[in-house]
Amino acid sequence: MERRSDLHFAIIGIGAFGSALAKKLSEEGAYVIAIDNDMDHINQVKEYVSDAICFDATEPELLESHGITNVDVAIIAIGERFEPVALIAMHLLNSGVEEVYGRAGTLIQEQILKQIGITDVIHPERQVAERMGVSLVRRGMSDVFDIGEGLAMFEVEVPDSMVGYTLEELEIRKRYELNLITIKRLQSLESEVGPDEQYEPIGILRGSTKVKEGDRFLLVGRKEDVDKLLETN
Repeated sequence: MERRSDLHFAIIGIGAFGSALAKKLSEEGAYVIAIDNDMDHINQVKEYVSDAICFDATEPELLESHGITNVDVAIIAIGERFEPVALIAMHLLNSGVEEVYGRAGTLIQEQILKQIGITDVIHPERQVAERMGVSLVRRGMSDVFDIGEGLAMFEVEVPDSMVGYTLEELEIRKRYELNLITIKRLQSLESEVGPDEQYEPIGILRGSTKVKEGDRFLLVGRKEDVDKLLETN
């Protein structure tokens, strides 16, 4: 199976969202081409992406001449105006790009992009707001990622009452109908500026794995079942 990091990605529009996405894809080892019509934006990302090009992506000839019509995945991250998003999406789809993602700010814009036939619509602000809203209401929950069919992936603080017990003893799947993907544990790391601490997955879980204070569960399931787990204190 082809690894996603083996694909060529084009990110068009290097604002706050496009820049962050370009950095993350590059960190994951992907080949990333950053495109923007503002040279200052290009200068901000050129050090860590595979290629950074300054041109007007609404021009079909320029998209083709710079090889953007040959990428595997294109993400149109322009947020200031919608017209360029729709135009670029049509050009790329007509050129045969298999996966095209476009940014929309309103329901009408989303409907237009879907009519054009893009792979999916991006709502950065809405998605951040939804995740923040859930995490603010649900105590101990720091991250939420919806995966459809009423399910989501959650990162939650381990309830104090579970500390010191093994996974076999806790029976998380049986008691809460949640799938535990991994446990993230605070690790001490050395960085260029000195000692640093961050959460890292502990690896393959076993029934004998014991939960420690400060651990975080990465779970897949329903919000109401995560609430039950968090209320076990």
